[in-house]
Amino acid sequence: MSKCFLIDGLNLIFRCFYGIPLLNSKNFPTNAIFGAVKILSKIIALENPSHVAIFFDKGRDPHRKLLLPEYKANRGETPDPIKVQIPVVKEFAYALGCTVIERSGIEADDLIASFSQKYHSQFDEIIIFSTDKDFAQCVEGNIYQIIPESHRDSLGNRLDRMGIFEKFGAYPEQMIDYLALIGDQADNIPGIRGVGPKTASAWLKQFGAMEALLSQIPKIKPLRFQALLEENRALLHRNQRLIALNRNIDDIYCETLNPNERQYEQLVDSYKLTSLLKHPSKLKISQPDLFSGLE
Repeated sequence: MSKCFLIDGLNLIFRCFYGIPLLNSKNFPTNAIFGAVKILSKIIALENPSHVAIFFDKGRDPHRKLLLPEYKANRGETPDPIKVQIPVVKEFAYALGCTVIERSGIEADDLIASFSQKYHSQFDEIIIFSTDKDFAQCVEGNIYQIIPESHRDSLGNRLDRMGIFEKFGAYPEQMIDYLALIGDQADNIPGIRGVGPKTASAWLKQFGAMEALLSQIPKIKPLRFQALLEENRALLHRNQRLIALNRNIDDIYCETLNPNERQYEQLVDSYKLTSLLKHPSKLKISQPDLFSGLE
């Protein structure tokens, strides 16, 4: 079976950094490296994928910043102890045989969405590995999302179309409208005041999509939201544009998994991470779940 894993690189690195106590090698932080390499190795060992690509942001999307200048402004500058580990994680990824993909001015989310759209017919399975709920809009057919969790014998919960519905109360094709209504705190996108997941899910169950909902505002319950929805039509349409992932980026390629054992061992030695030479199933992180929920 041909199986392609698409990994949200910064999502992985940030969660490893904050989930694992600080490790150092010659005063160089290595906790995010250790966690990320452990999880990449586990993916390869448990799933036996034919292709693995790890994606990174290289700047913010300028079109989203024009729509909302405050877009992702809540994230601030990446802390230096994380920033210095990112290039090393990329080196390890290459040594494990993964393809590293990044593009100036394009967010990793859009690269992943475009890759899954373009290549879904060339694989038996495409699996997006991230806690980011934006990827739920990409799930269809043989495209799945795994919500990473720290379990010895599995990577986490694999969601298909029905899995997305059970998780959110909305189908993948409704996720843009769902997030437009409730907002996305992780990306600093405000929703409609007072509208939470249960209300958004109920509306989409009743009306199906945003345009149908906005065309029948007098039917909206609770009644207090009728005026709010009327006043915030422009905000909702802007949110849809912010949240919709770009699936039309060309020239994205992933090589067949081809690990370089010697290069890997040299990196392990350089950063004094000798426990990473063990089989992935024997590696332990004595911490609570690193991936306990969606962003």
